Amino acid sequence: MLHLKTSTFALLLPLFLSAIFAENSNLIGCNKVGCPTVNANHRCKIEDITHIGVGVAPIPNVPSALEGFSLVKGVNATLSGNDERGRAFNSLYYLATPEDKETNGLTGCAVIFNDPPFKKFEYPMKEGKIGDIIVNMTDSRAATGVCSDVVEQGCIDSITQRAADLKYDANKNACEILERELKKDSFDRCAGFGGQGHSLGQFTVKSLGDLNAVRNSSDCWPVQRKSDRLMKITEVTSYGNNTDTYDAYTEQAYKISPVLTVFVGGDDSLVDHTSSQMTCLKVVTAEEGIDDPNRSGNLAATLQRSGLVVASIAALVGIYIVL
Repeated sequence: MLHLKTSTFALLLPLFLSAIFAENSNLIGCNKVGCPTVNANHRCKIEDITHIGVGVAPIPNVPSALEGFSLVKGVNATLSGNDERGRAFNSLYYLATPEDKETNGLTGCAVIFNDPPFKKFEYPMKEGKIGDIIVNMTDSRAATGVCSDVVEQGCIDSITQRAADLKYDANKNACEILERELKKDSFDRCAGFGGQGHSLGQFTVKSLGDLNAVRNSSDCWPVQRKSDRLMKITEVTSYGNNTDTYDAYTEQAYKISPVLTVFVGGDDSLVDHTSSQMTCLKVVTAEEGIDDPNRSGNLAATLQRSGLVVASIAALVGIYIVL
């Protein structure tokens, strides 16, 4: 009979947990939606924009009329920084809806929080090399999870409850009312959410009414149900200065973006009551190479020497098995 020492079990536990986290997460990426690959890297072209990958997640706790609605994030980067701000990372956000769901009466807002949470998703394992030795390494590109993994549940509840409880005047812009409320520095349960102190950091607010449909004009349609419609919500650009290294590049390209959705209820709305949800998005890929458009040698070398956490270091020092 085979027995493992406690120390061995402790070393192996992260490997099992990473698989569990991956299976239980609602956030999926290119591996699940069928992005094509170019030079061993996933790519997803939506209309005339080619993304390094996508992240897709269902919007949680929506009214029954909106069941099946999901959010999609795609990221593309400039080949090189063109000013002092550095390389530009363009994040595009889309609303995906089932083809049998009516959206003409949709009233609501999406709030994209531009500053990532302090916490990160659990990283799954992948095989890599340190010199000539093959080891298991954590892979930030394939990391996935749900909002409560990186944002305190109390903070999520505070934001969504306040957003749902607002009085949205039918004669005024609901998104302006929402934006004013979110700019108040009074979210006591949200320290470390993304901004300094108890603010929510930088965010972008966009209406969900009258969104333009995206043409399905390529071999990548980033949703699980290929019959779903896709509508662009907005585009947000951020900049990274030291993005010639693997770690710096992935920090921007694969950052977590919380998205608040508010669907306003009323007589002329698709829903009879106002509801609010928080969804966390990030690009999820699992390629063999580097996702940088330049594919420069220094980035490939960085991957070899990266500060990734080596989870299988036990393989280098030996695992003791008691028979």
